[in-house]
Amino acid sequence: MQKKLIALALASAFAAPAFAATSNVDISGQLNLSVDYLDSDTVTNGGNVGVSSNASNIIFKGSEDLGGGLKALWQIQTYFSTGGTGNTDSTNGSAPDGVSSGNTFVGLGGGFGTVILGKNESPVKMLSRKTDFFGNQIGDSRNLTSVGGTNSAGFDTRPNNQVAYTTPSMSGLSGTVAYFSNMNTTAAVSGTASPDATDKSVDGWAAAGNYENGPLMLGLGYETHNLSNANAALSDEKVLRLAAGYAIGNFKFTGLYQKADDIAGINGADRKVWGLGAGYNMGNILLKAQYYDAGDLNSVSNTGAQMYAIGADYSLSKRTKLQFAYAATDNDSGAAFSAFGGGHGDNPYSGANATAGANPTGFSMGVVHNF
Repeated sequence: MQKKLIALALASAFAAPAFAATSNVDISGQLNLSVDYLDSDTVTNGGNVGVSSNASNIIFKGSEDLGGGLKALWQIQTYFSTGGTGNTDSTNGSAPDGVSSGNTFVGLGGGFGTVILGKNESPVKMLSRKTDFFGNQIGDSRNLTSVGGTNSAGFDTRPNNQVAYTTPSMSGLSGTVAYFSNMNTTAAVSGTASPDATDKSVDGWAAAGNYENGPLMLGLGYETHNLSNANAALSDEKVLRLAAGYAIGNFKFTGLYQKADDIAGINGADRKVWGLGAGYNMGNILLKAQYYDAGDLNSVSNTGAQMYAIGADYSLSKRTKLQFAYAATDNDSGAAFSAFGGGHGDNPYSGANATAGANPTGFSMGVVHNF
């Protein structure tokens, strides 16, 4: 009897503080998997059937009331795969999968807005996420909007080493400005043979304004990466992005336009990308389609592409849905854009398999569960 009482006392002593320490922790996330038929239209990689894990992730987050309207906040987001595919965002030193591979930060919030330190989506990237009907599926708009390359971070980033300020919403109007340093801690962004974490490291900044009120959404953003810090022979790449959306009845329409200059630090390497999307709700069913067009690089003929996507989402509940999609990219003879990248985990049309002039196509059936 005495041993049982001692055991209960010890259990209570350790359990109570543990519970208190985690009582303000919220756990959420998403499982997103699909069965795909993906045809790269290349000699090295034709049609294949596979299972893909598409930006599946788990989030731990919390906050603490500091009094006077001030609060501390934090978040740890981890992307994970259920096989050989998963999150493919490895820019700016991010790991494709693993603890804190997603938006991970600490900050303060209050009536003045929110300030965070850590890793988070660029405010310019968030504009494209608001207009994309096929996010984390085949046909993701990032297949064309990222437009990165050797020495480039691309323009749909989640930068490390970031400080960002977001204003409070004022009648639907808000804005975010972010500064990020040490972007070239991976050689892919440095433009040199080895990474550089000194005062010569690549840094950058981004700013975006959003207006969301009723059926209307408008957004404008600008981002620049100072590649010349690491390599004086490179120019600073930059992008201007405009996003819009409007809902009327069961219809929703979206559009995006961007102009990227000096891509990968090459002076005059400019490209325009634009896209349109539409969705129609019928009860539990969302019918959707979108079209994106990447113009020629620096007006060099046959270096552009067009991407088409059509699909349907069927909601089984508020947290679970089925997704069906078909996507195709029509590359000019000098272009190699995929239809399978972005947040979709399996992208066989990449690397050495991305043959210029090929036309990748795919079908996908998936299940998404939010928890």
